[in-house]
Amino acid sequence: MFYLKMTNSDQSISENKIKIDDSEYYYDSLPDEAKKIVVGLRTADTQLRMHEDTLRLISIGKAKLIEDLRKILEPIESIKK
Repeated sequence: MFYLKMTNSDQSISENKIKIDDSEYYYDSLPDEAKKIVVGLRTADTQLRMHEDTLRLISIGKAKLIEDLRKILEPIESIKK
């Protein structure tokens, strides 16, 4: 598991930390290569949230279309089997 969070230390200084599994690291102390990976992970997380929101909106729209279709078909006699 990975997450990046902003925390306030005892001196009220805001510090970026990352957590991987059960270990925490200060972002500023990471080598540049690790910082680039963290930026990539944050971008991936942002993209995932955007696409999850898009899927929720599509699902809501689909449910509304089905509801509208049922209302239109209500007075129409269905095919008997």
